[in-house]
Amino acid sequence: MFKKTIHFPSHLTRHPFVSKVALTLGLLLPGSLLALSATAGQLQDGRFYFDHAPRLVRTVSTLPATHQPSTYQFTVKVPEDAGANLHALRITQDPNANQVNFDVNRSSAFLGDSLAGGPAVSLANVGGTMPTDSNEVMVVFAPPISPGQTVTVELQTDANPDSSGIYLFGVTAFPQGQNSPGIPLGHGRVNVYDHSQ
Repeated sequence: MFKKTIHFPSHLTRHPFVSKVALTLGLLLPGSLLALSATAGQLQDGRFYFDHAPRLVRTVSTLPATHQPSTYQFTVKVPEDAGANLHALRITQDPNANQVNFDVNRSSAFLGDSLAGGPAVSLANVGGTMPTDSNEVMVVFAPPISPGQTVTVELQTDANPDSSGIYLFGVTAFPQGQNSPGIPLGHGRVNVYDHSQ
């Protein structure tokens, strides 16, 4: 533990208020700094949190025409100063008259943000069913994605919706750790076009 001595001008140290403030800061500040460094990224109950949130970089459908089978890609970047590993992503379609039904059994992930793919990332679990009323998919990485890395999740659908339009998907990131709180990353937007026009 380092120590630093601060010297106040003598005319200030004679003032009782300044002396009390200096003494209080001297007693509290080192303990506060120690507490902050010991718990950065982790709550007192052991759950983790992100110091700096991951960022939803890109959302795209590889074949954006109605009725066509397609792969939906969700790319998330974990910043260097995230403070925790990315353990899982929850992807949920916003309410819509037309639903995109994902086949969770064909889900995959890779490192990077290229449409062509990158090194494969193993998935510990993919939750959700096809079809589902909420259309919520939970993707769990094994191992978790480290700070500084970018990951792309691929969700497969046998067919895009019958109607053209804008489809929104909420993405929530979860840090590593039991019951760690997730943080919403915003919405990915996919345009589906009528291929007959």
